[in-house]
Amino acid sequence: MSREESKGIILVVDDATESLAMLNTALVSQGYTVLVAMDGLQALNIAARMVPDVVLMDALMPNMDGFEACLLLKQNKQLSDVPVIFMTGLSDSESVVKGLESGGVDYIQKPIKLEELFARIKVHLGNSRLTRSAHSVLEEIAQATFTFNLNSHIVWASSKAKDLLQSAGITASLESPKLNQQLADWLSSMPDKHSLLTIHQLNMSLKIRYLGESAPGEHLLRIINDDDVSVRESLRQRFKLTERESEVLLWLTRGKTNREIAQILSMSPRTVNKHLEPIFQKLAVENRTTAAAICLEYLNQR
Repeated sequence: MSREESKGIILVVDDATESLAMLNTALVSQGYTVLVAMDGLQALNIAARMVPDVVLMDALMPNMDGFEACLLLKQNKQLSDVPVIFMTGLSDSESVVKGLESGGVDYIQKPIKLEELFARIKVHLGNSRLTRSAHSVLEEIAQATFTFNLNSHIVWASSKAKDLLQSAGITASLESPKLNQQLADWLSSMPDKHSLLTIHQLNMSLKIRYLGESAPGEHLLRIINDDDVSVRESLRQRFKLTERESEVLLWLTRGKTNREIAQILSMSPRTVNKHLEPIFQKLAVENRTTAAAICLEYLNQR
């Protein structure tokens, strides 16, 4: 059964053969494709070859336990957004917290109740697909966004965000103790949505806007490109625009359609049209082509 034909690919990790056999039969009967592993290391090797949609991870196993395997899974940029549900006979709060801190999204106690397991898989599979869809949209509209988790790691970054981070001197692996520490300290204070933080001690300063929690334990952040801020402010002052008008005009000069501008600025195409009317008046032009030409000429001279 292909990924398209099945409900999704589930990687089951457990050192007990009876448990593996039972879960395999139950999940296949529900329409899932099942991969199995008997320890954490084997699970990582399998996931690297075929990315699962959900991982069911036993907590206690020989060689490499589920907690360590989950930590390593989350450090892999290709696997970091795969939800991990822990299966455990441990009911004490310390073990539950350890599982969540290692990157797990949920846990279910053994002996496993299948109906409960199916319900949890369905929820986390849906959330994961929504997250991946959101990442795709952010890529398409070229926003410099990234997610940062409770373990002080960048989990995912858009192409534009990666470019800006690397320009600031952060390695291709997106690991930077200076950046991570400043972000962790800031997020621990639970900043308000749209709050700003300026990151120092890098090759260049970065302004970070907090967009909210994208998933349990993960925060969605956006890098505010200082060049964009400077250009918008320059256009605003030169043509006596409002803040919103300067944002619309900036993207117009970059060849974006009304629909694309609406997506980038989180407004409707109709609202974009309403902003363009006063913009054309202030620039003394009749259409977007002339407006873009005037702005580009001004910016080239600037």
